Amino acid sequence: MRPMRPSDAEDIYRAVQDPEIPKFTTVPADYPIDLAIEFANTRAAASFVNKTELVFVIEDARLATATYPYSNGFAGVMSLHTIEIPNHRAEIGYWLAKEARGHGICTKAAELITEYGLMTIGFKRIDGIVDVRNEPSKAALLKAGYEFEGIMKSYVTRRDGSQLDMALFAATKP
Repeated sequence: MRPMRPSDAEDIYRAVQDPEIPKFTTVPADYPIDLAIEFANTRAAASFVNKTELVFVIEDARLATATYPYSNGFAGVMSLHTIEIPNHRAEIGYWLAKEARGHGICTKAAELITEYGLMTIGFKRIDGIVDVRNEPSKAALLKAGYEFEGIMKSYVTRRDGSQLDMALFAATKP
């Protein structure tokens, strides 16, 4: 994992065209290239400075092949967001490019960012809030050491007005 760079915008844009990403995240289904450019160029850095989100790009050298559609093994984006410094907590958020899924990349990245958040930054708790239908994401958090805490009924309102139940997971400082 590494900090986001402006050159990541094209990979971000291409990856989020996969309908599974907006289905399970807050990324809009009609995500335009200019939003990817703004995110990679300014928003990620500004959120770090403002202590509201720590955004990282996930890379895996195993993916950097001639047939892989993204540069330098780009696999996706992971962050610690919804940071509450007085409460020593944050929330983990992530998405992976379609071609990067199923290789254990998300689990390893979640382990790394969670250890960083708990041991280096000093958070006492990191929440993982996942759409109840997203079985791979729930499995990745469990494998990364998160504990399932329950279902939050009607926790998220989608753009179409529908309500979603979310599964709550947490990693806490030992």
